[in-house]
Amino acid sequence: MKIAHIERPVIALFEVLVNRGVYRLGFKPFYEPRKLENLGFQYVAVEMLVNEHNIVYDPAYRGKVVKEDNYKGAIFKLLVRDGDMKSDATISHKSSTTKAIATWREVAELLPTPPLPLFVIDISPISQEIADIASIRVQIEESIDKIRECLWDPHLAITSADKSMAEWIQSVAGKNKIIITSSKPSELLWSMDADRVTIIRQDAPHPLTPNDVLSSDAFLISGVQDSISKPGVGRFYDNLVPWGVPRRAELRGSIVGVPDRINKMIEIILKARYKYGGDIEKAIATSMTRKDVMTRLYSEILKRAEKSGKEPYIDMEVYYDLVKWLPITKEDFINVAGRVGVKVK
Repeated sequence: MKIAHIERPVIALFEVLVNRGVYRLGFKPFYEPRKLENLGFQYVAVEMLVNEHNIVYDPAYRGKVVKEDNYKGAIFKLLVRDGDMKSDATISHKSSTTKAIATWREVAELLPTPPLPLFVIDISPISQEIADIASIRVQIEESIDKIRECLWDPHLAITSADKSMAEWIQSVAGKNKIIITSSKPSELLWSMDADRVTIIRQDAPHPLTPNDVLSSDAFLISGVQDSISKPGVGRFYDNLVPWGVPRRAELRGSIVGVPDRINKMIEIILKARYKYGGDIEKAIATSMTRKDVMTRLYSEILKRAEKSGKEPYIDMEVYYDLVKWLPITKEDFINVAGRVGVKVK
């Protein structure tokens, strides 16, 4: 029987802090300002876990508040240097375990083992044959950042990775604790007791559902962007995990404009699962690039245009319908319609 754990590092950190009576936490290691300000305690928790930082008393530490969070009615303040507020404790990159009031291992012990949900990117021979390997490598690097926004490194696995691919990932991704293995996805997922596996591929016969997003133990991301035009590739990914269920991510019944890069698909699933309560369409709409949005707008205008004589036209009411779910402006709508030769009424 699987033991229920806290899925998110930020929640595990809050539990540890509450247990120690720490509500003002100083952060001493080097950090990326933008990520610290955007992600706050989630960023701090991941830094602790990846770099094995501990929490110590530091009476001399003074800092300024960069983030506040509410957890179970308690207010937590995150401090960085150059301020005058005293912290209850600080995260240090130099402290030993013996001097710590809480260690990174205590945070890790609250997190799921095995690390489910797991996101699997398979680097099999067929992937390398069809896809742009340089692009896949960049997407893997960006996927680590996306995973860290909600979970942390062991929730991302690279399977079927030969020695050179493993060495490349370690050389460009910085310090990390992701899973890199030469094993097949089925071997890894079987060993982790991942019963509910969703295979994400855009030529799947059925759409991704909220239940898939919220209840799956693992997601296998194909990563082959041109797989739809390659007969048999979809079945190849299904065969990697025979008990997996293939699903496509779609927006209002269509995959047009839906991001298909590995890191974007991971971003969509994470947002739907942890931010939007299973709302896949909202996750897609907030993850689309400008190019994705314009591609979908172009398609919608052509599909909805009507003809009056020889001249196609579209009613402005269509814009008010589209803007409910597609992040566009009135100017976008008019400009795209003009480019495709459709008059706006």
